[in-house]
Amino acid sequence: MPYTIIPCQQVANQELSCILDGQLARITLTTTNYGLFADVLYNEVPVASGRLCLDRTDINPDRYRGLPQFLGFADLQGVDDPTFDGFGTRFLLIYGDPPGN
Repeated sequence: MPYTIIPCQQVANQELSCILDGQLARITLTTTNYGLFADVLYNEVPVASGRLCLDRTDINPDRYRGLPQFLGFADLQGVDDPTFDGFGTRFLLIYGDPPGN
């Protein structure tokens, strides 16, 4: 299955909006001392809140809330968990089947 890359800026905290499977998705990424966390609204329905972002780990655990596919980060150079300074180069936020799966 193909995947979509969701562009992220190399900043610690940000809000993104994009269309996924025909619906508006709003993603908030927050960097703390404990890692990167995500909140996701899909078609204005909360599908993830305070989810820790790990390499190739789904941020979207509950498909019944409406978001039908994998949403998460992939490390293109190994298996490290994402950090904002590698967004767009080493770490990609993807929707669909992650690379290497």
